Amino acid sequence: MSRRFFAWLSWSALLTLGALGSSCINYSETKPGRTEQQPASQYQGEQQTTHAAQDTSKIEVLMINGGGNRSINYQSHLLHLKQMNKLLLDSGIPADRITIMTADGSDPAADLAVREEQTEPDAWLLDGTVLEGFARPRMNFENSKIDGVKLLPATREGVRRWFEEAGGRLRPHDTLLLYVTDHGTKNSDNTRNNRITLWGKDEHLDVTELRTMLALLSPGVRVVQLMSQCYSGSFANLMYRQPNDLLPSGDVCGFFSSTAERPAYGCYPENRNKENIGHSFRFMEALAAGNDFVGVHNRVLVGDDTPDVPLKTSDIYLESLLKELSSRRGQSLDDTIDELLREAWRDAAKWEPEIRLLDRISEAFGYFSPRLLSELELNSEALDKVSLAFEHYSNQWKMAYQALTSENLSSFLAGNASWNESGRRESIAGLGPEAQNRLVRNLIIALRSYTQEQTKVSSRLELLKERSRQTGEARYRMEVRQAVVLRLRTLLMSIAGQVYVQKYASAAQRKAYEALSGCESFTPVKVKKPVATDSVRESFPTYEQELELGKAILPGWMGIQYAQAGKEARDRFQLGSGAVVVSSVVPGSPALEAGLKTGDIVVGLPGETFIGRDRIREWVMTAPVGVPQALSVQRGNQRLQVNLIPMPEPGRWIDSPGPIKVGDLAPSLGSLRPYQGSMPSGDGAYLLFFFATWCAPCKASLPALEAFEQQRGMPVIAITDEAPQKLDTFFEKQKGFFPKRVMVDEPRQSFLAFGVNGTPTFVLVDHGRIKSIKVGFRTDQGLRLD
Repeated sequence: MSRRFFAWLSWSALLTLGALGSSCINYSETKPGRTEQQPASQYQGEQQTTHAAQDTSKIEVLMINGGGNRSINYQSHLLHLKQMNKLLLDSGIPADRITIMTADGSDPAADLAVREEQTEPDAWLLDGTVLEGFARPRMNFENSKIDGVKLLPATREGVRRWFEEAGGRLRPHDTLLLYVTDHGTKNSDNTRNNRITLWGKDEHLDVTELRTMLALLSPGVRVVQLMSQCYSGSFANLMYRQPNDLLPSGDVCGFFSSTAERPAYGCYPENRNKENIGHSFRFMEALAAGNDFVGVHNRVLVGDDTPDVPLKTSDIYLESLLKELSSRRGQSLDDTIDELLREAWRDAAKWEPEIRLLDRISEAFGYFSPRLLSELELNSEALDKVSLAFEHYSNQWKMAYQALTSENLSSFLAGNASWNESGRRESIAGLGPEAQNRLVRNLIIALRSYTQEQTKVSSRLELLKERSRQTGEARYRMEVRQAVVLRLRTLLMSIAGQVYVQKYASAAQRKAYEALSGCESFTPVKVKKPVATDSVRESFPTYEQELELGKAILPGWMGIQYAQAGKEARDRFQLGSGAVVVSSVVPGSPALEAGLKTGDIVVGLPGETFIGRDRIREWVMTAPVGVPQALSVQRGNQRLQVNLIPMPEPGRWIDSPGPIKVGDLAPSLGSLRPYQGSMPSGDGAYLLFFFATWCAPCKASLPALEAFEQQRGMPVIAITDEAPQKLDTFFEKQKGFFPKRVMVDEPRQSFLAFGVNGTPTFVLVDHGRIKSIKVGFRTDQGLRLD
């Protein structure tokens, strides 16, 4: 991703994460909070507490969903509380150790917003029209309930009282799990002090206030936060006992869905009314499958297919150490991180779990697996451009689609006396809820019949609706991929930070990191048989497929600015309502090539005048790109015909090759340096074997590679990014078959060119073209190369 993009998400502004709420509210005025007067005994000295990964001490749970008010207290938050409560009860945590604060608690008044299901399949005919709001499913209000649980009100005073009482019963080595699924607000003046939304007007809980409440607990009580509200990362600052501390206490840690600068998945309109997606759900899903919180967090990094950016406190602490180091060295943070990453890869086997995680994340989202931040930025610059292109095209198709639905509704109302008055917005707004429902339902039925009779309009609507859907979904998926880039960046930064801690950190910094990591290794749920849950939905396409979609739905462009022709001109020349006057022609555009001039009136197609204010926009967008089209033009008193060739708008869609695929020309191998053997001469067939000396599946594939080479008589070229010295040690111990041709690519240019996101990767090349690609190896399947 571009440096500008990363600067916007600066980790320095950070200690900042965020995610699962549905309300994304910024505020710029920071009101004075409580003073931080903690018991002195808790803050004397620099001792950190290290917690064992397996907990035998008491666990207590506090779950919070403030909700704000009933209009924005969405059902998804209550579902999260129910799911987490059941998960913890099934794990053996007693019910009397679980406290749930949500909305107004057990007050029987309705405090929960529940949206009805959409039962009108043709409601889309009102998308973008003045009646769209009446066609949306209605919001009903119910009382929050969880069977067998006495709910408490989620107010600031209620939270404070809970901590006062907990301070009398929680002892050192006990654990408090603080789970928040809620709305969050960003403090634009200080993102280190963001807020959790509580119940009631102006009710909230910021980082400063929560730190004061945590101080009511006995020293040594471990507090593990799991927060999924918007901008929740700000609460990672609670790892410090005082805001300006340099070392974490080791008693407070947490897992958050994104940075303090980013909203949560619920703030994206694509996720409105969706359940069982996002950080909170994915975390619980992985938790039910076993592993400690760190292992669960890693699964979420792979499995969460929303724009959430899951982080943990140790990631943020390591980043602060790296910032300090880069400042001392007088270099950029990215350069410092890359230097430390190069140190890590000198003993890559030590980092195999992290490398495998990088590969799994990248593979899940059809992206390249980086080893350096410089590699990540190089590849993500194209991702940024593609994302901007999809955003632009999505807006264009949506505008064209909604312009036609509005025109279609206007024509329907104007041509139907029975609906001309009752179907207008003012008339419907004056009815009661039930009457509105009945009328809008009947209107949609009548509008559907009318639209089906207008076959040309119906076909145009279906096309525009589909284009709007495709580009909208693709734009959202690109936002997810941009979040995935941030996940990869966090993981690379964490690896570099661990290298720093091991080799260069002070004893106090190292001890603080170990204490923080121990706090994060929390296992509240115990299962007999862990199951894999780290794959994203099958519907998430590869990046390659996304690029192909983008090329297939590029709208046509002609390159004019225009205004609707006036009534006098329309009457004089007998023009339709869609006739437009050309106000300017873009240099180098298809319109200029066709001979269009300022002042020309575009009438329509030969034999068909344009009807509708935006008909010309729709026509050029849907016209076949590169195919000549005839246009009827009024120039003065003369009616002309011009031939225009619609083309893609220049500068919007980048000519990105994307990941290599079968049938492509093979990238250059010029960066390879022989370690043993030489590259085959000529233009025949060969098999590329991307491997690592520490990679167990690579070693397991060697018998199959030997059989392949003997049966096919085809050379196998083994390629690694490891240093020759590492290969020397490896081959001293290597027994049995290994390909005779071994190439070194320390700059990883071939890995980048071939989009390798895991070892082993096998690429079959024949006469310069890719014939087969396979990632990974299983002995029961063999190479399986076409």
